[in-house]
Amino acid sequence: MLSSTLRSGAFPFAPEGEEGVVNTSADRPIVTIADTAGGLPAALDAVFAPYGGMANVIPSGSKVHLKPNGVQFFPGMYTDPAMLDALLGYLRDHGYTRLALMENSSQCVATRLVFAVAGYADIAKRHGAELIYLDEGPTAPYTLEGEETPIRISRRLFETFIDPSRRPGNFYLSVPKLKTHFMTTVTLGVKGQQAFPIDADRMHFHNHETLHVRLARLYRMVRPDFCIIEGITAIFNGHMPAPALLKESSVRLNILIGGRDTVAVDAVGCKVLGYAVEEAEHLRLVAEWGLGEGRLDHIEVIGDLARFKARYPYAMLRRFPASVRIVQGRERACIEGCRGNTECSLEILSSERKGVGAFSIVFGKGFADADLEDLPGDILLVGNCAINDRGEDLRRRYPDRRIVEVDAHNDVRGITAGLATIMKIRPVNMVPMNRLRAGWIMLQAKLHGVNSRVTPLLGGPAPTRLSERELRWYREGGGRSDGSGAG
Repeated sequence: MLSSTLRSGAFPFAPEGEEGVVNTSADRPIVTIADTAGGLPAALDAVFAPYGGMANVIPSGSKVHLKPNGVQFFPGMYTDPAMLDALLGYLRDHGYTRLALMENSSQCVATRLVFAVAGYADIAKRHGAELIYLDEGPTAPYTLEGEETPIRISRRLFETFIDPSRRPGNFYLSVPKLKTHFMTTVTLGVKGQQAFPIDADRMHFHNHETLHVRLARLYRMVRPDFCIIEGITAIFNGHMPAPALLKESSVRLNILIGGRDTVAVDAVGCKVLGYAVEEAEHLRLVAEWGLGEGRLDHIEVIGDLARFKARYPYAMLRRFPASVRIVQGRERACIEGCRGNTECSLEILSSERKGVGAFSIVFGKGFADADLEDLPGDILLVGNCAINDRGEDLRRRYPDRRIVEVDAHNDVRGITAGLATIMKIRPVNMVPMNRLRAGWIMLQAKLHGVNSRVTPLLGGPAPTRLSERELRWYREGGGRSDGSGAG
């Protein structure tokens, strides 16, 4: 039986006598940049060659768990299916037959649906790999070091990689996509652990002061045994550019970036995208905490890193309809919360829905009276900061308008549902598959106990319905040390 809460201390699976990954000049982590032009199997050979081959990296008989970036089902947002197909085949060719594909996708979507659209489910079936939907089934509580309230994680994840008695025999192979991110500069191997808390527990600790340290704490909870970044194409202009903007938000690089130390792999990935580790706060923190090597001059890079000279933008293009008026607080409007998620959802939805009528979006804190004058159309009021600051005022000013409130600062489901309602979009129409099949897959997810807070497929608002404990948490400052709100 699981204990009610496992409090983390030092990482429980580091080699004996080792608190983190600390490398001397004589023992630098190796990161390989491998060209995929000669085929993915050859590139994988190159990634594992510095260790004497895959057999010297993955213990014989291990159950190998691949975790891709399966954040959403839109093209370009997830790890290239060809990479997973090649990697699972490569593992089988090297004698590894106990295989699994695991993920917990973004807020507002079920992993089972993402896997079906991306082709992951078919690939796993072809290679005999188990599908592990981390947003389905029982959960276990875990208290991250530095936090007081436990997060909920998949019990399967707990039993496989966090319970010390279960870890032997299980190998965690992270396969992120090479992407920028408008909140964290990049999203690579370290940030991938953000998938592990259940959907509802990702909303909190998701503002400017708290997101980056939360990502570092999650990485301290569990770290990949090996990481291979898929850089066949790199994604920029944020991490989820709208499908209509994908062509101008991607570049073909034809590379894999791999190594044992995920922090070092991410440091090289950062450089490929044009950034230093210090520009990605979560990476700076994990390196500072001794959880991996973030200094490029302390990493043995195999491959030509100097050839990557471009700096790919991590900010969104912000292509919004001219008919939409966005009002953000002068004092506060977190790119890591209300502002970022609202603008990202708006960019995606508006790129797919032409001829959007006039409406208004309000988020943040600290508005001048003039900011809220003559707002057009319906109003989407996002986050507790905006609601507490001006919700009553807006209802008084615009008594005949529809005002849709999203009462948590990082509720992607509520934001997407609110926008879809105002824009008269049925979310099911954006799923790139037959509607009946999408509905059947969602039914299967529900029957298996899905805990993702999925946007209503047929439309309509999706109120957050915070618990009293969560409401109190927001009222008391939402994780901010100065007690001024969650943003």
